[in-house]
Amino acid sequence: MLQATVRQEVHIVREVLEGAFTPELATQLMFEALQAVGDVPTSEEQVLKFCRGPLAQIVEDMVGFDARAAVLVRLEQVLVKGDTTGTDIPIDVDLEPEPSMTMVMPTVWREPVSVLIVSSTGDFGQRLHAALGASRVTVATVDGETEVRKGVFQMSPLLVVVDATAAPSMERGAIAAAFRGLPDNVLPIVWGAETEYGDGLAHAMQAAGVPNAISLRYGEGIPAFLDLVLARYQP
Repeated sequence: MLQATVRQEVHIVREVLEGAFTPELATQLMFEALQAVGDVPTSEEQVLKFCRGPLAQIVEDMVGFDARAAVLVRLEQVLVKGDTTGTDIPIDVDLEPEPSMTMVMPTVWREPVSVLIVSSTGDFGQRLHAALGASRVTVATVDGETEVRKGVFQMSPLLVVVDATAAPSMERGAIAAAFRGLPDNVLPIVWGAETEYGDGLAHAMQAAGVPNAISLRYGEGIPAFLDLVLARYQP
């Protein structure tokens, strides 16, 4: 079982974003920028390159040039100059259909949401952990029927996600059979429903009678998945 971990600088980047945007938008920006670059930065140099490149571009595309400039200034201040005296950025930008930015957006989290990911790589789990942070989500990645059962037993996840964009080695029927025995409070999710593997898995789970399974298209971005995670926080 691969436990997701990231550098402290990556958490700092997320905190800076959350000082400017709502948690939902900050997480979306972070996740989609990480998805664009492919890997979670593993060095200070890579973190800076990530901020100045993919992240800056995503912020500009989704929010605007002024927001990009303000966020970059703050990131440089924290990461390069070491000035950590606050991370909130007052950015006055209106988004439709409603403003998605705030100077301070206090949110109460009681405990992290446990997410077990079934995938041939740890990439999706690493991005999710980096985007949400260890205080909000606990992520582990497994591959193989034995590992799935062990992960469910050891971790007691609230979400079990098959990353069809990096399909696991398991046959789709084996996953469907394993998911049929999940506890009632566990939500099975297919991430990447538009892929051949994801589409076939969705049909296999339906045929196996897996209850409450949800299929998400990765091409539509992280917001729908984020909603499922946030819904499992206890205020």
